[in-house]
Amino acid sequence: MKVRVHATIANFGPGFDVFGVGVGKPYDELSFKESDEWMVRVKGYQVPENSNNIAIVSAKALAAMVGEETALEMKLTKGIRPKSGIGSSGASSLAGALAMAKVLGVEDDEMILRAAMEGERVASGSVHGDNVIPAYYGDFTIIESYEPLKIWRIPVNFEVVVVLPAIEIPTSEARKILPSKIPRKDAIRNLALAASLILALKENDLQTVGRLLDDRIALPYRKQLMQWYETVREAALEAGAYGFSVSGSGPAVFAIGEDVAQIGKVIAETFSGMDIKADVYVTKVGRGAIWF
Repeated sequence: MKVRVHATIANFGPGFDVFGVGVGKPYDELSFKESDEWMVRVKGYQVPENSNNIAIVSAKALAAMVGEETALEMKLTKGIRPKSGIGSSGASSLAGALAMAKVLGVEDDEMILRAAMEGERVASGSVHGDNVIPAYYGDFTIIESYEPLKIWRIPVNFEVVVVLPAIEIPTSEARKILPSKIPRKDAIRNLALAASLILALKENDLQTVGRLLDDRIALPYRKQLMQWYETVREAALEAGAYGFSVSGSGPAVFAIGEDVAQIGKVIAETFSGMDIKADVYVTKVGRGAIWF
C-alpha cells in the first residue's frame, strides 16, 4: 500500500499555530507492509533510517493507542525538504500514522492525528497540529482546541506559489526566538487580521485574503533569521502578488495573485540576486492525503 502526504502552509499569515492549508506540491510518499521488525528505507531528502524516523515514531504511537505491537517495513520517498517551513516533519509523521491506521483498520480521525502529532513532538519539541491537520484534510483548517481536539474546516481551491530558498531554519530554533509575551496592540491587530481573513476565504475574495497576510505575533521576531524577507516581499508585491508571507517558521515563502507563476519567477530571481538558489512550486491549495 502507498500513501501520499502533501506539503502544508502553516500559520497562513495571522494564524500562528492555528491556521493551516494543504498544497499540492511537493509531497512525501510512503509504501509499507506488515513485518516482524521495524524497518524504514529512505529515498530523496535524507532523514534517519532508524527508530528516530518520525514515520516510525507516529506509527508506533498509533499502535500503542490501540494496544497492538505490529511492526511495519516502510519505504519513504522524501519529497519535502526537511527544515523548509512547509511541513516536512508533519508529512512524514502523518504518513506513518496513516500507514499503521490502514494496517490496523483504525478510522478514527482524532486518533490518527494525535499519533501524527507525537511524531511532531519528537521533530520539533512540541505537540502542534497546524501541519498534520491540514495535510490530512487538505482544506483550510482552524484549530480551536487540542483538549478536546476541535477543528474547523473551510474548503478552498485556488492557486498559490511556494518558493523554497536553499536555506535551513529549524523549527525548534524559530520557536526559541519568540518572546513569551507580545504587546497588546499586536495581539489586537492579529485578532482583526485572522477574523477578517476567515471571512474573506469563505467569500473566495483572494485580493482581500492577500491583503490580510500579515502577522504581529511571530514574524516580527523571526525576521532576524530571514534578513532577506523585506526585499523578497517587496519584489513579490511589485510583481502583482495580492499578498506574501512566510510558510510556517520559514524559510519557505508563499504568495497569491493573478499570475502566481510569474510572481514565483520574480521571487526566485530576487533570491538569485542574493546568491541564494530557490525551488518554485506553482500549485493549488486544498490537497489532502491520498491513497494510491
